[in-house]
Amino acid sequence: MDISEIKKNKFWVSIGIGTILVIVFHFCVVSPFRLRKTEKGESLERLLTRLERNQRKGHKIRNEKWIKAEEAKQEDIKKAQHEYELFYKERDSYLEKIFSSVNEEEIKDEALWENRYIQGINVLKEKIEEREISLGSNAIPFKQWEVEIPTWKVIIPEQKKFWITEELVNIILKEELKVDYLEGINFEMKNAVSTNTYSELYDIIPFTLEVSIEVESLLFLINELSKSKLSFEIKTISICGELNRFRVPEVAGKSRRADQSVQKRRAQTSSIVDVVINAFALDFKI
Repeated sequence: MDISEIKKNKFWVSIGIGTILVIVFHFCVVSPFRLRKTEKGESLERLLTRLERNQRKGHKIRNEKWIKAEEAKQEDIKKAQHEYELFYKERDSYLEKIFSSVNEEEIKDEALWENRYIQGINVLKEKIEEREISLGSNAIPFKQWEVEIPTWKVIIPEQKKFWITEELVNIILKEELKVDYLEGINFEMKNAVSTNTYSELYDIIPFTLEVSIEVESLLFLINELSKSKLSFEIKTISICGELNRFRVPEVAGKSRRADQSVQKRRAQTSSIVDVVINAFALDFKI
């Protein structure tokens, strides 16, 4: 076909070329676009199906809002954990102290520590005697080394037991408690369970407290142990009701007049119960 014929039939030639361009455009542009659109639609449909399935199972959709909320929760947890650590560190500090010398410096010498320990035990006994509370033969735990000077490996646990004993004596001496008789404070853990399921957080120092008190004071005793500056955990409480029992105080040098005053006070007491408390002191690893 020559140029003259093309010119004569240019309309049909234009139609043909236009048709070819439309076909090319369809296959090169429209069809791939539709295919991509279809694939994206199917992909979105699959995604929505998965999300609906996870939602029915109770799974949370982890979008940006969810992530920010979880990050805020983690910050709150860290803050609370820090506050708890400070709280328990303060409580544990009472157990970690070592006796101080007259100039308020921590004692470093083992022999000096032993002397201070003996003085401390005697002071506790004197406080109890001043309140005219009857004592059992071994009411206050007392470690004796005779001629041997204790090593720091032995001193550390005994120092902690002393602080526990001192705190228990201070509780017993409260006027509201009305203690009649102190059988003893014992660290041999009679009838106590020694399992510690949180050994990575703290050690336990088991003890038994045996006292005779007015029955009305029992709740006060439990409350005082619970709010102590030391961390006490009560495991068992045994109560035996033997009313108006009289015990002669086993205190050397106590006057007959003092004995009579104790008798008079007990005669006026309506109900005395024997209480045995098995408990732990928590020694935190902070």
